[in-house]
Amino acid sequence: MTGKVFSVLFLISLACAAECMPVTGDRILGRDLALVEPALAGLPSTFVVGFAPSPGEKRTLATAELSRIARTNGIHADELPEVCFELPLRRLESTEVAAAMLRGLPAGVHLEVVELSKVDVPPGDVEFPVAGLEPADAAGNRMWRGLVRYANTRKQPVWARVKVLEEYVAVVAVKDLAAGAALDADGLRIEKRTGPLTREQVAKRIEDVQGQVLKRPVKAGAAIPVSLLTLPLAVKRGETVRVEVASGWARLHFEAVAESDAREGDLIALRNPVSGKMFRAKVGANGRVRVVLGGSAL
Repeated sequence: MTGKVFSVLFLISLACAAECMPVTGDRILGRDLALVEPALAGLPSTFVVGFAPSPGEKRTLATAELSRIARTNGIHADELPEVCFELPLRRLESTEVAAAMLRGLPAGVHLEVVELSKVDVPPGDVEFPVAGLEPADAAGNRMWRGLVRYANTRKQPVWARVKVLEEYVAVVAVKDLAAGAALDADGLRIEKRTGPLTREQVAKRIEDVQGQVLKRPVKAGAAIPVSLLTLPLAVKRGETVRVEVASGWARLHFEAVAESDAREGDLIALRNPVSGKMFRAKVGANGRVRVVLGGSAL
């Protein structure tokens, strides 16, 4: 192919591409046809011609199809030229991506967009839900998967590689802490830290931690996750506890045997050592229990 012929074909292809009209909805409507072909201005504006093309593709309506649409809608027109529609595309900007990410992040975080997906997207709303943020790699980079909502009902996936750091206050273990041991102020300190954003909430005040126990061990220097904290046992299985039964102004007190471990606020199964019958009660402060009215007879 000679250079001259190639140039002519290239110019023709550009001219064809230029003829394609942008469409932003998920359907090509009568008003879209009217904009490109005045002879079809009589079409109802909301008349559905067909589906809009997918991103990067074109939808061409041939002369025969346009003539049929015109006849169906009572429009008399001479031979109509074919028309082409496409979704306008653009490249994502790091500024709009960062703005979408920050909408779902806590205040005060430091966000750096390291890399963006190299894909053109239609105009639309950019969203990066926090659920799409993956764990950090060895370099501290995190994949964040998002989407662009466009054409009313469609969406296109996008991604970015980011660094997300936050400044926070944490209760930190001064020494190795064993599971099940009650926490006290001597083994804890408060620190201001900067690190990768995490979904795990850490304790921020020693008074919120003191007296509670850990569900598993924590190494010295580690922050105390709230999810590891639990109240100490108020009653242990096999212990004898004092029970109060209340009915109006009347009070009855006696002793019973715990059939399970329980913490303050828990319901616990108890056994009356005299009658051998089982009943349920709620554990109060200092290991005292109160019978749940309506439970089994004593």
